[in-house]
Amino acid sequence: MHLRYSRVRLEAKLFNGKLASCEVELRPGANLILTDSNTQGKSTLVNALAVGLGLDDLVKGNVAALVKDTLRGAQGDQRIVEAAILLEIANASNELLTIRRSVKPELSRGMLVRRGPLSQWSEAGLEEYYLGSGSYTDTRGFHRLLSEFIGFPEVQVISQDDGVMRLYLEYIFSAIFIEQKRGWADIMANMPYYRVRDPKKSTIAELLGLDYIRNNLQRNALRLDEQRLKARYDTGIAILRRHVNGRQFSIKGIPSDIGVGSFSPQIFRVTEGEKQQSLADLLSAAEADLASKIALADLTPPDPSLQSRIDEISKRITALVTRKSELDNAIAAIRGNVRRYQQRLEVLARDLQKNKEELKIRRLFNRDEWAITSACPVCEQSIDGTLLSQMRSFPTMSIDENVEYITDQRNLLQDIISVEIARRERHQVESEQLGNEISIALTQQSEIQKSLAGAIPSELMARARDIARIENAIGSYRDLLDQTSSELAALLNIWNEYLDVAGKLSKLRSDLSADDQSLLRQFQRTFRDYLGRLGFNSFEIGSMVIDEGSFMPRVIVNDRDRRVRADFGTSASDWIRIITAFVLALHASRDNSQKSNHPNLTVFDEPAQQNIDRQDYLKFFDIVADVCRKGGQVIVAATDKDHAVRARAQGLHMHVIDFGSEYILR
Repeated sequence: MHLRYSRVRLEAKLFNGKLASCEVELRPGANLILTDSNTQGKSTLVNALAVGLGLDDLVKGNVAALVKDTLRGAQGDQRIVEAAILLEIANASNELLTIRRSVKPELSRGMLVRRGPLSQWSEAGLEEYYLGSGSYTDTRGFHRLLSEFIGFPEVQVISQDDGVMRLYLEYIFSAIFIEQKRGWADIMANMPYYRVRDPKKSTIAELLGLDYIRNNLQRNALRLDEQRLKARYDTGIAILRRHVNGRQFSIKGIPSDIGVGSFSPQIFRVTEGEKQQSLADLLSAAEADLASKIALADLTPPDPSLQSRIDEISKRITALVTRKSELDNAIAAIRGNVRRYQQRLEVLARDLQKNKEELKIRRLFNRDEWAITSACPVCEQSIDGTLLSQMRSFPTMSIDENVEYITDQRNLLQDIISVEIARRERHQVESEQLGNEISIALTQQSEIQKSLAGAIPSELMARARDIARIENAIGSYRDLLDQTSSELAALLNIWNEYLDVAGKLSKLRSDLSADDQSLLRQFQRTFRDYLGRLGFNSFEIGSMVIDEGSFMPRVIVNDRDRRVRADFGTSASDWIRIITAFVLALHASRDNSQKSNHPNLTVFDEPAQQNIDRQDYLKFFDIVADVCRKGGQVIVAATDKDHAVRARAQGLHMHVIDFGSEYILR
């Protein structure tokens, strides 16, 4: 990920018709925005860098002068009609994107974008995007565009409810953008609340390029898999036991707790004398008994009257099979229709979403809602602008009407699908009934065919009844065996899958990987180095550590390695040193890992907080220069009454934007 500010322009249209403005070029490396005193508009300019990207939570929408009704000027306060923020930003490929956001005086939710430099800004080629719901996901969402432009990937993190969500740019910027009012209260003081679990830890891990988030995601996913598989296993056991017990059988060899013991199921029945016989043994014995009785059966002369009955049943079976085939073909055709309707429904859903996004854009920018404004409503060819007013008589649809039309189409299609599904279900019921009738007819046919052998003597009749009883028992055994075999195979798959997941989970380290520990050690060395250079003296520098459990600064307070928060016993000025050193060390550590998602940008507003020692404060600019030598960009806004910062910055060859005693907006 790479973001660089190239140019910022603030505009305020005054009630008297004049325009107050400020345009500043920001270069790669260190940029210092300096004034001789406070309240000259530095924070307005700095906060506009965040608000211009739609990151309002970082500064709570505060762009000072631009959101007020009046603007302070050399001739006194002037009333503001409306204002605007224009930002020119660059990515790693040095492509330029210019963004305009209106302030009227409330901040607009619509964003105008042009691909190119601010100097070429014009109405031609503008693209319209919006903030708010869908900003990261919708095709017209501004933060989706911004993320793609600067190369910010969709980083998945664990949410408060154990689900998965994305890490937003607001989290990244809360660690690199230190505004004046609340930014110096804590590390990532302006972090938003979007239900991310351990948001500071997850954000710092991404800035440093640690594997923490990926490992945590994998661990969380495996634990969820464990829970899912256990629930499926418990449900499967309950269903299997009810099924087996309902057939007067029992089952053993299936542990109640998945993964505990061995999976060796056996279905059995307790017979006379408390003897246990397995289902397989009972089936084998019944098949052998049947074979012996059929071998002893004697054929008798056929009964001529039975032939006509079997012919009638054969015709009935043929008719039933024909009707069932017709129904099955109709069911297949309905399934195909439903699939095509559902595909059309998906197309309508996409069209509806696009029209709703277009409607949102048009309402944000107060434009008319006609669906056709620059094209022929028949052939869709472009129309000269002078002809558009004449085309208004054509009955075109507005976006609202188009949304309503597509919604009606969707509802109609849903009704058709419901009717088709109901018709398919009726055919399915009838087909199943025909299947049962065919089965009954086949059984009758089989019985009559057996009777065609002729009159059966009483002893053969008894043998026939035994054969029928044994056949019924065999059918029941086979049915139970087939069903339980499939259920047991499914349970065994769940069992093996659970063991595989549990094995992977046991191999995952609960602590940091060796690479993560190495990156944290490098980060800690840089953090300590900067603390020392800034004059930190509340504790020994060696007692300041980056905690592996939170990735935050901690202080070792005794020999037992007891660690406490870094602000424990720390002076106010040293707390500012800790925040400064931490943020700059994050930037400097960007090149330690190719997985880092640090944007190579850091912003400070008034780093001389809590009356920090003047000499230590000037050393801050030496560190900034060191960080920027690797190609990063750091923007600092500061008050410089005695011009000592100007002299230091010039000696370090920094880019100085010096307003002196002037207001920034003028």
